Amino acid sequence: MYCNKFFKTEDEAKAFQKSHGGALYKNVKRSRTRESYRVEAAMAVQGGWMHGTDLDAHPYCVAWNGEPLKARKEN
Repeated sequence: MYCNKFFKTEDEAKAFQKSHGGALYKNVKRSRTRESYRVEAAMAVQGGWMHGTDLDAHPYCVAWNGEPLKARKEN
């Protein structure tokens, strides 16, 4: 299954990428992966698991093929 996860900081995204693998996309100026980030963001918004207003706060994305993350239970 194709999955993606968005992050607020590059350090968080890199740590997640290191533990889970996948590709890191950035929505920052002069990024070579900016267009790929926009594709990931469009899929997330269209799929309903992310709001368009959240994208500015989460400019980093890791995408991978494999098992999706399990949802955490709210306490």
